[in-house]
Amino acid sequence: MGATGSGRWAYHHKKRTIEGCWAIDICGMVQAVDPSRPGSTSHQFRPTMPTTVRRRSPVRCTTKVGDDGKPLLVLSYAVGGRRDREYRGEQVVRLRTTRPNFGGVRWWFSCPCIVGGEECGRRVGKLYRPPGSRYFACRHCHDLTYESCRKSHRHDGLFALVAGEASGEAFEAVKRTFSYQSKKARRRREGPSPNLLDAFDEMFGEAEGR
Repeated sequence: MGATGSGRWAYHHKKRTIEGCWAIDICGMVQAVDPSRPGSTSHQFRPTMPTTVRRRSPVRCTTKVGDDGKPLLVLSYAVGGRRDREYRGEQVVRLRTTRPNFGGVRWWFSCPCIVGGEECGRRVGKLYRPPGSRYFACRHCHDLTYESCRKSHRHDGLFALVAGEASGEAFEAVKRTFSYQSKKARRRREGPSPNLLDAFDEMFGEAEGR
C-alpha cells in the first residue's frame, strides 16, 4: 500500500464528462411542452450539445398518459452511426412531480435506464446522452463526471514524482502544498491562473531567499 507506482489515476479509463454529452433539462422541456396535457408536442426542442460537437440534434417531445394514469414523455431524436449514417432513437421517460413549500408543481424526470433488470427511477432535473450512446439517462447510470473534477487530477503524475510515491501520506502532503502555493500565487498576481511550475518557483524560490 502506498508504494511507488501503486496509484492508478494515470492508467485507468477516464470517465466521460457531463460537458461532453447531449443534455435535456426539465425546465427547458416544460417550456417546450405542457406535461399536464397529453398529446402536447414540441417542434424544435434543442438539448445542450457536447462541447466537441457542432451539429445540431433536436429532440421531439410528446406527452402522453401511461397505463397507470401517470404522465409520460416520449423522446424522438437522431442518433449518429458509423459512416455518417443516422438512426432514429425513441425513448419513453416517466415524469414525476413534487409540490414546493411556496406552492405550485415542480416537474422531474425519472431516469429510464434499466439497471439489473429494474428501472433506475432516480428523480433528476437533467438527462444525458454521451456520444456513441443511443439513450438518455442520469449521470450516475452513464458514470459521468464533471470536467472540473477530472482536471483536479491532471498534475497527479508530477505530485507522485516529487513525493516518490503515487499515493499515501507523502503524496497527499505534496498535493496539499502545491495546491496552497498555487492559490497563493494566483491571489498575488490577480491575473491568469498560474501553472504548476509557477507554484513550484513560488514555494522553493522563497525558501532559497530566506
